[in-house]
Amino acid sequence: MKTALPRLPERYVRRPRLVVAMEAAAPGHVTLVCAPAGYGKTLLLAEWASRHPDSTAWMSLDADDNDDRRFWSAVLTALASCPAVPQDSAVHRLAVPARPSGDTPFLAAVVDAVDLLPGPVHLVLDDVHELTAADPLRGLAGLVRDRPPGLHLVLGSRSDPPLALGRMRLSGEVHEIRAGALRFSVPEAAEMLAGIDVVLRPDQLRLLVEQTEGWAAGLRLAALSLREADDPDGFLADFAGNSRAISDYLVDEILARLPLERLDLLRAVSVCDPLSASLAAALSGRPDAGEVLDSLEHDTSLVLSSGQGRTWYRMHPLLRSHLLADLRRRRPDVVLDLHRRAADWYDAQGQPVPALAQARQARDHHRVDLLLRENSVSLIADGAHRAVREAMDGLGGRYVDQDPWLSLVAALVDVETGALAAADVHLDRADDVWPAEPTADLTALRVLVHARRVSLAGDPRAMVQVTEDLDATFDGQPELAVIGELDRALALLTVDRRREAQAVAEAATQRARLGGQAYLVARGLTVLAAAESARGDYRRMVTLAEEADGLVPGTDWLATAGAVLSSILRAYGALLRAEPAVCLDLLDPALAFGELQDEPLSAVDPTTRGLRGAALVDLGRVVEGLDELRRARTQTADQPRMAATSALLALLEYPAAALAGRPEAARTALDWAEHSLGDAGDVVLLRARRLTAMGRHGAAAEALRPLIDGTTPVLQPWVVVEAHVLDCHLALLAERREHARASLHRALASSDDMDVLRPLAFGPAEVADLLTSLLGSFDAREPVARRALHARFTLGADDRRTGLTGRERAVLDLLPSQRSFGEIATELTVSHSTVKTHVRAIYGKLGATSRRDAVDRARNRGLFSSGTS
Repeated sequence: MKTALPRLPERYVRRPRLVVAMEAAAPGHVTLVCAPAGYGKTLLLAEWASRHPDSTAWMSLDADDNDDRRFWSAVLTALASCPAVPQDSAVHRLAVPARPSGDTPFLAAVVDAVDLLPGPVHLVLDDVHELTAADPLRGLAGLVRDRPPGLHLVLGSRSDPPLALGRMRLSGEVHEIRAGALRFSVPEAAEMLAGIDVVLRPDQLRLLVEQTEGWAAGLRLAALSLREADDPDGFLADFAGNSRAISDYLVDEILARLPLERLDLLRAVSVCDPLSASLAAALSGRPDAGEVLDSLEHDTSLVLSSGQGRTWYRMHPLLRSHLLADLRRRRPDVVLDLHRRAADWYDAQGQPVPALAQARQARDHHRVDLLLRENSVSLIADGAHRAVREAMDGLGGRYVDQDPWLSLVAALVDVETGALAAADVHLDRADDVWPAEPTADLTALRVLVHARRVSLAGDPRAMVQVTEDLDATFDGQPELAVIGELDRALALLTVDRRREAQAVAEAATQRARLGGQAYLVARGLTVLAAAESARGDYRRMVTLAEEADGLVPGTDWLATAGAVLSSILRAYGALLRAEPAVCLDLLDPALAFGELQDEPLSAVDPTTRGLRGAALVDLGRVVEGLDELRRARTQTADQPRMAATSALLALLEYPAAALAGRPEAARTALDWAEHSLGDAGDVVLLRARRLTAMGRHGAAAEALRPLIDGTTPVLQPWVVVEAHVLDCHLALLAERREHARASLHRALASSDDMDVLRPLAFGPAEVADLLTSLLGSFDAREPVARRALHARFTLGADDRRTGLTGRERAVLDLLPSQRSFGEIATELTVSHSTVKTHVRAIYGKLGATSRRDAVDRARNRGLFSSGTS
């Protein structure tokens, strides 16, 4: 049973050092045992679990658990079978809904039920690598994230599961045992060999362990041959020669014991992995191929079945590589023919990706060409860009360049994956061989590729123009139509036609859903997320972007511009929630994406750079962050850019420059915003902030009025929160406390509605003081008030937002004394004008209007050095 604790083999080699390592996990940790196949992960977990039989729940995962309901049913069954779970526990009564991983109440009920157990429980999930579907992976991530203190999650996997392992490592939440630790030591290898009656001298044993690198499966394979070897030294001498010799010798010893007809079948099917009984029959010409594979599994374990109904088979990789290498060496013509048969079988099954791979390995350019013409558009719509690119590479550049259809397909793949320079080359090649009378399909593809290329160039006017007539271009080509509609929606967003963009994107996404095109659905969700950003619903923005990421897990999604957009939007949401560290983590895919391309898209994307700079500022790395923000702005100098992007960059750079004590940089950012955006509400806010810094509080309040009363439109909706925070600050400076309270309530309401904490978390100290004094009186807005203050405290916003340089702090320390500015200048060995410059900067950063005011504010914030009067 999949929820029964496995029994240890009779001659199992116990590994106390690894059991001790397992026990070292601290309470609340997640334990990850991760190594490739054959390293003894399951047996180690079983040995460790046997020491805790009363508190261990076990679940062996397989491919069937990619059904979300089956996964959660098995989890609950495993927990219910654990002796530590009493019969009256809610675990026994939980019903699994239709989409459990997306059912928040159900997930919360599972966590609550486990949390209420009388004692700790170890939940072992073995073979987590079998999980590939988005829903159960999302559910597992949620269980890891929200696990109660009494639940110890133990995961066994061949590869790192798609969890936030980097963050968990930083916070010390994960305890890992990897391949290096699982390797058999010399004493452990000796015990293993002795268990099957193989005894070696110490030098022989050390040589064997060195050559296998302690890999348990390799040691066992060697032991099978050593048990019957007349000359262990001769065996080991040949065994130690090189990896090819190791593979050949071991496999030959095993294959020599197989009947010839079985060996011939294994050779024939070695070109595919995994394979079904039907595919095995097509390759070998034997109708009973499935029965032969079944018997090989039962008799030798050289073949393993898996999947629903256990109808798919995999050979041991060492065995398969040997057979295929031997066949290529002896009969290369047969290998090519087998790949052709495999391509035909996969094509007949409606599986174009493996069909293309097999045709390419058969070196059958004609077959690859036909498969691409039949399937390339649908493959791109499904996100299978890598498969199409590899097929193109197999045909060769000269072959592709001579055909306009193939050149356009290559360009479309390039655009989808951000390789813009390569896309331009392929577009030029298509133009060079363009036919005098192109077909409608070829013309439609050309229109789409050009539109996609322009959509990544960043020129709003050009984007709108080239997508204007896309709707009527792709009649009868649903995949191209959806791609074109999504481009149209993005173009409309760039010119602030949000409602129209949202309607187009929703219709396109629905068409993609009906067509079962998960990749295009994910792309549609990112466009809808961008539309929510323009509307100011940042919570919904993040939700849609996360949904997109979950639909197409893996590298095929991560290597696309859609994934980059999702990464940027999720990072933007984290920044606005005052989570700068999370923002930086989420930007990693966008930043890494450019490194993989001929044309580093994300490296020249100002939004990515601007968000990174702002996050660095919020983390206290002000100078580094300001430099990133400046570079983001200057990158836009020669590029047509969305007004919303320009507004975002100005809104992030201006306060960073002020914080760094760089008034000239702040003024430059404001001048640029005024030139780029005119009198937009975003610029109104920056002007009011500048007037405030100059001590012209009345003028600042008057300038801010159009934002407060809503008569001036804004490009970035969260500017409204900033405006209310600044209005509150100005009211406090004018001793208009009731007005300040009203402004603070409006700021909290807007923050809560938008899920935007950053303006409050990094706002003026006076506003934070008022917020603190009024805690308990905000009713429904109380949670957002507490979240803002918690973020402020966690990030040390009060100290950092002061932003004093070292020399300014030295001047500040002398302000409480009776020294004149000239005497301070003499003491610090600087000029009188330098001191006056520093004092003005101090006043601006503290929001002070006089020397006494500055001293009072600095004393209240604890900014004076120890011993300052």
